[in-house]
Amino acid sequence: MSETSSRIEHAGEIERLLEAMSRPGGVSLAFEEQTAPPVNVLLANVIAGERLILDVTAAAEIASVLSVERPFRLTGQAHGAMVMTEPLVAEPCNDIPGRLRFACPYPDRLEVWHRRSAFRAELGPGMTVTVALEVDGVEKILQGKLLNLSLGGSLVQIPLQDAAKLRAGYALSRLEATFPSGQRFATRGEIRHVRTDAHWQRALLGCEFRMLTPKFERLIWFLVKEIERESARKSEQDDDLDPSSLFQPATTSIQVPPARRPRAEYATPMARRLAKIADYLNGQMVRLEQGEPIDSLLLSRHSDKLLNLLEEDREALLFASVCLHRDPLPVQHGLGVAIRLADLAAARNLPRNLLKAIAATAMIHDLGKALLPDDLLDSTLFDEAQRQQLASHVPLIHERLQGCRWLDPQAVRRIVVEINERLDGSGYPYRLGGSELSALSRMAMVVDVIDAMSRSRPDRGGWAMEETYRHMLTRDDLFDSTWVQRYIRHFGLHPIGCLARFTSGAHGWIQRLDAKGAPRQIAVVSPKVQLLMDKEIASLGGIESLVRAPAPELLPQQ
Repeated sequence: MSETSSRIEHAGEIERLLEAMSRPGGVSLAFEEQTAPPVNVLLANVIAGERLILDVTAAAEIASVLSVERPFRLTGQAHGAMVMTEPLVAEPCNDIPGRLRFACPYPDRLEVWHRRSAFRAELGPGMTVTVALEVDGVEKILQGKLLNLSLGGSLVQIPLQDAAKLRAGYALSRLEATFPSGQRFATRGEIRHVRTDAHWQRALLGCEFRMLTPKFERLIWFLVKEIERESARKSEQDDDLDPSSLFQPATTSIQVPPARRPRAEYATPMARRLAKIADYLNGQMVRLEQGEPIDSLLLSRHSDKLLNLLEEDREALLFASVCLHRDPLPVQHGLGVAIRLADLAAARNLPRNLLKAIAATAMIHDLGKALLPDDLLDSTLFDEAQRQQLASHVPLIHERLQGCRWLDPQAVRRIVVEINERLDGSGYPYRLGGSELSALSRMAMVVDVIDAMSRSRPDRGGWAMEETYRHMLTRDDLFDSTWVQRYIRHFGLHPIGCLARFTSGAHGWIQRLDAKGAPRQIAVVSPKVQLLMDKEIASLGGIESLVRAPAPELLPQQ
């Protein structure tokens, strides 16, 4: 901050600034060695060159501290600048009955900052400040972490999956930050930009403050100075600095939101690993909204990661694909299709380079929806014009793939472009049908529709797998019946990731199957949470039905 500040020593300028600060509510007092929040006081009189008179009647709790001549600084605003005095001490003057007034020396100099919005303090390691955001049009309260703070705004880190629908210009009805000490500030504001961090692991929101009262600005200025002081102490630039009380834990525990999601919120260890690929896709959605293309290198890297997970433990990955229910639907759906399509293709002994292209294109095939209006995606009933607008997500994402030269062009065409086509020509975007659609296109559309039908959307709830299979088997005018049957044989009548109701009345998630397609591992969720394997499953009775269900939360571990 030193490069934006100036020291004022001219007597006339000091008097001019102090006079401007003497209006009611214009000054805050903060003690030097005690970093409690500043309190508002009244600069009652400015006697040029001699002394200042402070009235602290409205903050009587500090009178005893002032009486023992504890050093303090005064801060306030004057002529569009933030002003701070050198350290001062005061003594009671008791000149007006019923008022608590103190006199202090007239300052020889003032520190002045003119470009208030440029004062940006960065929070380093160990300086965790939690943030809660209420965004107009977003139902849930978003939890994040403060990265920097200035008098004009802040940078807030939130999980990528929460940033998918945020845009520059969205109003913040409330931004509330909480320091470890319990000190808070709250304001209204606006999102100025949404981007990802350098590692594509978090979303970064640039937020501009809108409620800039003098009292609020003095509080923020105090917090900025304390953040800078704590940063200097932690970086060992000044060993004599005492720790800032802002970053000392309060006596009552403060909930600190995680950088992404708590460990316990992942249903399985594999879901935790898959979430890292979901983070990439969430970040890619944010980048697409900023006008950027698909990142070729990261797409390649995460496609390899997905195939490696599939080869390591396909059943664990299949189950993990139904667990990431907090991510945006295009991310959930893209991963679900990529995993099952790559698994089905691998069973056909396709070469690994083609499997990688299949996984890559399936992962991102739905991300073009990030470029469509939110009200369109949230619609519960589509007219013809809306359907045509929705279909535009295909060419939008296809265009952003042009820099991924390592991708097999046929895989891009068959999966990204043709996955939404239908045999009778009723699909989109080009109404292709019959012989125009290759075997890979036909396989992809079957996987795509089965996954999509199992997931809830604004216009309908998710279907149970039995209902989905029945629908697919009766629509050979739309879907290649050979691939529908191959899908059912490969993944089973009771696929991994389904919630089953057993004749005993128990409910459990199917996690693994034996060679005959019968469950060999069940995560029971009622009436008792437990993990049953192999012969233990017989105690549940037979499978009565597969039920519609939300994604699983924490489950018993093997």
